[in-house]
Amino acid sequence: MRVLFTTYAARPHLYPMVPLAWSCLLAGHDVRFASTPSLMDAVHASGLPGVSVGRDIDAESWYRSGTFVPGPAAEGEPENAVWMRVTDKLAAKQFSVCEHMVDDLVDHARAWRPDLIVHDPVTFAGPVAGQVLGIPTVSHLYGLARLLRLDIKDWVGTEHRTGYLDLFSRWGVEPLLHPEVWVDPCPPSLRWPRQVAIDRAPMRYLPYNGPGTVPEWLSEKPGKPRVLVSWGTSQQKKLGTSIIELFAGVVRSVASLDVEVVLTVGAMEPEHRRHLGELPDNVRTVDWVPLSSVVPSCRAVVHTGGTGVMMTAAAQGVPQLGITKIPEGRFNVERLVAVGAGRHLPQDDAGDEAVREHVAALLGDDSYLDAAHALRREIDEQPSPGSVVPVLEAIAAKAAP
Repeated sequence: MRVLFTTYAARPHLYPMVPLAWSCLLAGHDVRFASTPSLMDAVHASGLPGVSVGRDIDAESWYRSGTFVPGPAAEGEPENAVWMRVTDKLAAKQFSVCEHMVDDLVDHARAWRPDLIVHDPVTFAGPVAGQVLGIPTVSHLYGLARLLRLDIKDWVGTEHRTGYLDLFSRWGVEPLLHPEVWVDPCPPSLRWPRQVAIDRAPMRYLPYNGPGTVPEWLSEKPGKPRVLVSWGTSQQKKLGTSIIELFAGVVRSVASLDVEVVLTVGAMEPEHRRHLGELPDNVRTVDWVPLSSVVPSCRAVVHTGGTGVMMTAAAQGVPQLGITKIPEGRFNVERLVAVGAGRHLPQDDAGDEAVREHVAALLGDDSYLDAAHALRREIDEQPSPGSVVPVLEAIAAKAAP
């Protein structure tokens, strides 16, 4: 079987797909991973064969304009309208991503003839290529608690956006409204309740955070409770350098407790580090280190609710504080709170006292640790990526001439 994996140029969307891609390789199948040029280094570092298709969008212009920063609700307007406006803009960006990569993706698939296309849920070039060439497609989710279908107008409805339908009409094919199956690494207890039912292939979340060297200090047991603080690459892109300044304050607040703080700064441009200011002596800054190698030594993780760091901490059984601003983070952390494995603090309320109070609660109340361990056990009980391979094989076999 030939399996073409594809995602747009975002490492947080590539990384959750790596375990399944490798499982296909280990099962004896031929695998290629297609994306636009800027993701190729990350694909190559994963050990997967990569194919560069199309061209990158000017993502920085979207981010610099503040497009994805939620604005205040107007008087009398429901709060949900704020989040809907953000996702409207995210959808427009992803339609542009499709247009930038789909022609080359179709050409490559036409030449290579994969039996199956596995795509990130917002990389619409995947389903378009599948429809153009008559190849079945599978959507690979990345652990997000709430399924944000950017192809659908109101997330949980059934009416598709005109922009999504137009991606197919350009090729003269019927739009693909649903994939054959949704591979879902989000454990059941974290899934958002009362959302539209989908045909899921559940899969265990295996943290893959990219390559890196494990530093020597991680082999030593910390003398004090270790707290990891991270704001993530996508948050900095969407919210700008203000997120650095905010989390510099968060770090100082956490460091005022009797703890050791590990601060990840690998996402920062060197010229932006000045926004951190002077940090206390009990703060250790680290560049690119796989989170999965740091998190097990931590007693708590503080982050912005990004799916990658949330699921990595959940898979390691570590309590979490989510300090959130955008929809993805809010939805993820609200589910962590619902299962008792974390606490939630909106970014607008993240003053020194509030941060200290929330982190102290995570460290001092064993109920959070117990709930985090229960969540880890639930994740461990989900089917392995290798067990999902027969699902893909069956889909490909059904479509074979």
